[in-house]
Amino acid sequence: MKSVAVVAAVLRDGQGRLLLAQRPAGKHLAGRWEFPGGKLEPDESPAEGLVRELAEELGIGITRSRPLLSLTHHYEDRCIRLLLREVGAWEGVPTGLEGQALAWVSLEQAGTLPMPAADRPMLKALALDPRYAISPDPAAFADTESFLSDWESRLQAGYGWVQLRANSLTASELRPLALCCGALARRYRARWMLNAEPTLAEAVGADGVHLSLERLRACRARPLPADRIVTASCQTAEDLRLAGRLGLDLVTLSPVASIGPGRSSGPQLDWSGFERLCADSPLPVLALGGVGPDDLPRARAAGGFGVAGTSRFDAS
Repeated sequence: MKSVAVVAAVLRDGQGRLLLAQRPAGKHLAGRWEFPGGKLEPDESPAEGLVRELAEELGIGITRSRPLLSLTHHYEDRCIRLLLREVGAWEGVPTGLEGQALAWVSLEQAGTLPMPAADRPMLKALALDPRYAISPDPAAFADTESFLSDWESRLQAGYGWVQLRANSLTASELRPLALCCGALARRYRARWMLNAEPTLAEAVGADGVHLSLERLRACRARPLPADRIVTASCQTAEDLRLAGRLGLDLVTLSPVASIGPGRSSGPQLDWSGFERLCADSPLPVLALGGVGPDDLPRARAAGGFGVAGTSRFDAS
């Protein structure tokens, strides 16, 4: 199967809208809307390729860009390795120099347009904080009030995407706590996930569900509709492929770094292992295990979208 490395750009105007380009007639996936960019030349870095492609396609000069995320998608006739970069500054006015239509659209509008399958998972990621803060288990706190205070402190610290993980609680115990956590998350306009059965996540109004490794490996179909977020814990390449086949949205990959004895059933990946697995992931990946918010640039340099964790994602 033909393998193609493609670099693409996220360009935003002053209103925060995204620039999309429509693939012209005669090209693969003609008529679909996509992030502008194109194929990398041999021995060309993604940053260099983006400068060249956007000069040729849009007539603009990129002065600053950085990695945002990557994924690999297998079409019937080709394998696309897509490297998405965020453009911080450019010169000129974007113009369709190859006859392609251009449109500035909101993230919500982009979700209604026909897009290549490789581009669509990126839209969910663009709506999320790349710092995925996971709660400690409530059993570590003296009472519910103390736990909720810790939960709110993470929201106050500015984390816009949080996960409630409470393995020590039964479903009946978890439900009222989840409702309280959800109310706090909405107050701070944060997205929140429940690490539990998908039916419970839907019932308490969570933005989505996080599937544990065990739930992922037992899953046979996407457990929630497309308007909810579904993430999952992964440790191996097969886990990543399964999450892709199920049509999930994002995954965590762990453990990247040492997190202490007895904290993980999988071998430590280190950053080179993380990069290797990211290179074939069909979904955006977040680094988990011994990492913190300060590791976000390193995760993105390795092909990931973000970072996730508990102890290093507190209010401090």
